[in-house]
Amino acid sequence: MQKRSKKMKRYTKLASTLLASMFVVAGLSSCGGGSGSKDTLEIVYYSAGFNETWINTLANKFEQTHEGIKVHIAASYSSEQIISQHLASRNNPDDLYISTGNSWKSNAATGKFADLTDFLNDEVDGVTVKDKVNDEYADSFYFTKSDGSKATYRLPFTSGIGGIFYNKKMFEENGWDTWLKNTYSTNTTGVPETYDQLIALCDKIIEKPVAVPGDPDGTAAVKPFIYAGTDTDYFDYTVFDWWGQIAGKEAIKDFLKYDSPDNFNVTKNETYNALKTATSKWNNIFGSNTGYYVEGQNTTTAANAQKSFVNGYAAMMFNGDWLYNETLNYTQTGTFENFELGLMKTPVLSEAKAGSESTSYVIGEDQYIAIPASSSKKELAQEFIKLMISQEGNEIFINQAHGFLAYKADYSAMNVEDTYMQRAIALRSSYDTKFTNFSNDRKFLTNSVDIWSSAANRPFLSILNGQKKLDQAFTDISTYVAANWTTWTNNSK
Repeated sequence: MQKRSKKMKRYTKLASTLLASMFVVAGLSSCGGGSGSKDTLEIVYYSAGFNETWINTLANKFEQTHEGIKVHIAASYSSEQIISQHLASRNNPDDLYISTGNSWKSNAATGKFADLTDFLNDEVDGVTVKDKVNDEYADSFYFTKSDGSKATYRLPFTSGIGGIFYNKKMFEENGWDTWLKNTYSTNTTGVPETYDQLIALCDKIIEKPVAVPGDPDGTAAVKPFIYAGTDTDYFDYTVFDWWGQIAGKEAIKDFLKYDSPDNFNVTKNETYNALKTATSKWNNIFGSNTGYYVEGQNTTTAANAQKSFVNGYAAMMFNGDWLYNETLNYTQTGTFENFELGLMKTPVLSEAKAGSESTSYVIGEDQYIAIPASSSKKELAQEFIKLMISQEGNEIFINQAHGFLAYKADYSAMNVEDTYMQRAIALRSSYDTKFTNFSNDRKFLTNSVDIWSSAANRPFLSILNGQKKLDQAFTDISTYVAANWTTWTNNSK
């Protein structure tokens, strides 16, 4: 899934939000709801890495069980712009949104999304919708109102996994898998299981160069890594895994309350210092003069970098689980002569906290399923959601989107023939602890503060560009927070 929105929208003051909500909903209701056909369920869908095949299949099944109803899907990479425009219209035709971006927070706050709190008690596969949601999202889909009560205006969409992807065929053909097993008696997988093994493999690839298959000049050697151009948020998915290993889930949950500017000061906050340590592990690979990665990728796109990965210029790549679908788009047959995608479990750091070695950061907090308050077909939209999150819907998504919905399912009962997805299911299940980057206890829901203080302060690109060193990047984050804390606090009252 290509570049995601990372910036949060500003909330209105909560006291006035409820009043604004009443005016917005009342205004939309006076228009008679959406302007779409009464027999058509209108869905706006964010079309990117997970493709449109799965949702088209789901729509066909829904039409078969709902006589006289048609499902129209407006699938677009620009879904957020479409949603924003339609929500601002007096005649919004939409009935359901499946999209990505933090705009759901401001849309919930201003009454533009329907309240789904009662819907959580509806049943799917013999359990409530609330209990169907994966545990890592148990609290993150609630919105806390000014009276302290909680309401739900959005449900999660996917529960993705990211990390270090590798060319399985390249590992086998060059004997790297066998070398790892023979060199490290505890290694059973043939991929790096610890960070030290990962660095050792990087050194081996550099010390004994392998020619890039089909390189036009015949001079290029395979590098350990390639990265996704300026989409450096892809590095989060591994760095946050390492952060979880060092700090533990509960410490990160406490950090996400954002209750003090000192949270972002590595000399005062142990949890944030753990993030710096995790980032330093990334820096050991992608810092200057390591020789571990294909250079010049900071000016290219994620798609071009992924194509270079598929074409054998690197053995590994930091990415998200939509990569599988996107690599399939690079060939008409779905197979490659010199490439087979694999995803390794994030290698364990020597600094990992006991009991936190198998921790995984879940991708998807900024994704959502929501119903516009203006829809006249809310119950029909809810029925579509229930089909989507059911065992059947999960199986369709696994097989056609090659990803994971944010809902519990029995994978062992599914017919999954794709070997990559079989391995992905096993790998995802092997993580003992999963966490997201959202906490319902967070203090500053009214601004764009995030783990890096803001998306613009994510350190990876500035380090890759040579603009900053690691220490300076974290000093700048602390300085930025200190300078903006009073404003953020005032805007939260």
